[in-house]
Amino acid sequence: MNLIIKELYIPTTKNKRTIRVLLPDDYHQKDISYPVLYMHDGQNLFEDETSYNHTSWKIHETMSYLKENKLIDQDIIIVGIDNSDLRQFEYAPFISKDLMEDMLKVQIGGLGDVYGEFIVKKVKSYIQRNFRALGDYENTFIAGSSMGAYISTYIASKYPTIFKAVGVFSLASWFNEEDFLDYITYSNIKPDMRFFISIGRYESSGTNQKKRNKLFLNNSRNLKSALENKYINDIFYIETDDTHNELAWRKMFTQFIIWLLKK
Repeated sequence: MNLIIKELYIPTTKNKRTIRVLLPDDYHQKDISYPVLYMHDGQNLFEDETSYNHTSWKIHETMSYLKENKLIDQDIIIVGIDNSDLRQFEYAPFISKDLMEDMLKVQIGGLGDVYGEFIVKKVKSYIQRNFRALGDYENTFIAGSSMGAYISTYIASKYPTIFKAVGVFSLASWFNEEDFLDYITYSNIKPDMRFFISIGRYESSGTNQKKRNKLFLNNSRNLKSALENKYINDIFYIETDDTHNELAWRKMFTQFIIWLLKK
């Protein structure tokens, strides 16, 4: 695995944040530049040992498999940005309004703009300076799961000239969906942007499972409708029988990359 580890200062926590850069297997044997995909929850993307539940997306294995089996024609640099104890604050720009006793007992959100600026101005600049990375709109993408899907959609909408495509896995916007959808509706999001939206029918477990599953499904369905109202044509939308975990996202990531890199 061609994985580079770097630490960059982030103002939300006022310390250094780990950045994991996965280069193509043959990066050092070629002299070409690559598209870049920025992702959140970086410690969960590559290795089981660093994942919070010891199960990762194993993205490096997926990329090697797709290349070896000629399922993609080009390769890509994938940048994973680790989360922190402030994840629930960094991954949402708006402070949550309604508390739900069975789902949310404290207010979250509020640091999403600072986190987004960190990605666009510091992380992206570092990648451009240190790797053969294509930095134009057509070759810059962002993706995440759960609240990572929320912040990916928000950042892409706030910076519509930077990110061409967005991967939205198991979107969690229920804690402040109204502000989230309003922002999408009134944003300058571009009609030629591309969105991959996947959601499981069984995202939740425990108490009020049916209610919570419906909330997750409606989050993705409502986002799809909002994007269609912005005249975005390239929306890949799928509902599966999966749950809310890395194993499910690992499976969907394969389909996402094939969709993302199609010519």
